[in-house]
Amino acid sequence: MNLAPDSPTLILVIWALAFVVLALWQLICLLHPRLPSLTVVVDVLFQWRITRWLLLAGWFWWGWHVWVRGGW
Repeated sequence: MNLAPDSPTLILVIWALAFVVLALWQLICLLHPRLPSLTVVVDVLFQWRITRWLLLAGWFWWGWHVWVRGGW
C-alpha cells in the first residue's frame, strides 16, 4: 500500500505515532523518576527568553507549513 505524502491516512498515522511516543516517554518517566519528563524538558527550555522566542517561531513555522501550505 503506497500512500501519498499528503494522504490523510498517512498524516493520522504520523500523529498517532507521535502521541504514542510521547505517552510512552511520560510512562517511562513515571516508572523511572531519574529520567526527565516532558514537563521538565519544557521548563528547562522556557528558562531563557531566546529559547521561548525560538520555540514560538518554530510553532509558527510548523503551523504555516501544516495548515496553510498543507491545504487543511
